[in-house]
Amino acid sequence: MIERRACSTVRLDMVSLDSPIARLGPWLAVAVVATAALGVALVGSGGERAYGGDFPSFYAAGSIVLDGNGDQLYEPTVQQAAQADLLPDGRFLYFAYPPFTAAAYATMAWLPYGAAFVLHTVLAIAALVAAVVAFRPLARGLLDGPTRLGIAVGVALATYPVVRAVLGGQNATFTLLLFVLVARFDSQDRPTAAGLAAAAMLYKPQFGILVLVVLLVGRRWRSVATAAAASSGLFAVGAVVSGVGWLATWFDAVLAFADENLVVNGDKMVAMLGWLQNAIGREWGTVAVALALLVVLAMPLLREIAMHPRAEISWYAISPIVVLAAPSALYYDTALVLVVPAVAFAWFRPAAAPGAIAVIGLSWIGVAGDTLGWNPLFVPIVALAVMFAIGSVRGHRIRVTPTRYTR
Repeated sequence: MIERRACSTVRLDMVSLDSPIARLGPWLAVAVVATAALGVALVGSGGERAYGGDFPSFYAAGSIVLDGNGDQLYEPTVQQAAQADLLPDGRFLYFAYPPFTAAAYATMAWLPYGAAFVLHTVLAIAALVAAVVAFRPLARGLLDGPTRLGIAVGVALATYPVVRAVLGGQNATFTLLLFVLVARFDSQDRPTAAGLAAAAMLYKPQFGILVLVVLLVGRRWRSVATAAAASSGLFAVGAVVSGVGWLATWFDAVLAFADENLVVNGDKMVAMLGWLQNAIGREWGTVAVALALLVVLAMPLLREIAMHPRAEISWYAISPIVVLAAPSALYYDTALVLVVPAVAFAWFRPAAAPGAIAVIGLSWIGVAGDTLGWNPLFVPIVALAVMFAIGSVRGHRIRVTPTRYTR
């Protein structure tokens, strides 16, 4: 186990945190990105409103629920009809989330599309800010005060996955917020709150289920019980929306969508299975290789959690495993891995400023995915997973303990 004392005399960077530039600069940068995103939504109009990335599928799914057609939510023709005024030439983006996720988007689908996208963008940025604030007790004083919080939000927003998620109507920052809440509440021994946050992650099941597995392996019985109770409520919402048999219908839709998703989004994949299938092929040998690699990477961490159930779970080390092990994870989902540099900066403060610049620069290699035909963000995620797996085998890990902070 690696334990180091953070030196409180080391400055975050060479610029005084009391200067106007340090206090206002990061928040102004966040405001510029937010204004750009909102501007795109406000000026977009007409019959070809394709702005918003995948948001048309979320908006349309919400409108299907509002129209009382939730029992037909996964019918391609119904989704295509719901998106007819949003995307041109008969194109549509398939919605493969559970029906309770569609019900959540129904809360904004009654608005005009542009207004709904504005609201979603505001919520995405708010979720990012909330994730940084929620991480604050785990950051060993690194995020004390609004200036440091602003810098952290600005750094996160400047990374390629996050800015693309925010500007593209994706939900990656919501996932990041919920993951950070699970980590924070679990480290603070608040099992009910951790269980509720984990259950909320089921809005994106490929991540929520994996987080629940970690809690189960770690014998967080109260968190698991809370999550199970909350999940039964989500199931009930799904039953109201799409009928009591929605689980089988949704699962069939996901299986049917998997091949199409690989064709359309292969160069965006960062999950182990999806990335290898895109790079090598869809043969069973590829599936076997992916599963073997995941076992090699995940087992040391899961073994450590299982053997020390009362110890703190290294959620920062779990984050790259969750992304790699998900049945489907695209480049913007790597926002989840931002907890890794956050922990590193909290421990190694002299390297915080150059480290932040390096993280921003490294994240933008994802731009090359379209050209390469595979997403290069997969490489650093695997490197992190390998590093944590080796560290776990050798008995080394960085312990993150909540600390008091000042305003």
